[in-house]
Amino acid sequence: MNIYRIMIANAAVLIGLGIFGFLISNSPTALIAPGIGVILLILSFSVKKDNKTSAHIAVALTFVSFVMFLVTGIMRSNMIIIVMAVFTFFAFVLYIMDFMKRKKEREAEVK
Repeated sequence: MNIYRIMIANAAVLIGLGIFGFLISNSPTALIAPGIGVILLILSFSVKKDNKTSAHIAVALTFVSFVMFLVTGIMRSNMIIIVMAVFTFFAFVLYIMDFMKRKKEREAEVK
């Protein structure tokens, strides 16, 4: 599984929906999601080179943004934010699955 591709897809969704939300609402807080997307996009290049620190930062940022989008989307009843939360949650689950797979592969190599 190429985790950096999932990270790029998640970043693209956050950037696209965030800009769309900004154009609809004209609220500067709608630009938080594109900001997170840009950070994830930047981190994806170092994750592609197997930088573990960047991968852990990206996973933490993804989880925090999932919680933030979920709470905000429910409080505002905003479907765009809820879609971002769902997509971010799936990306988070895929990140964790990739970490678990890599750990099993490392353990198998040691034995």
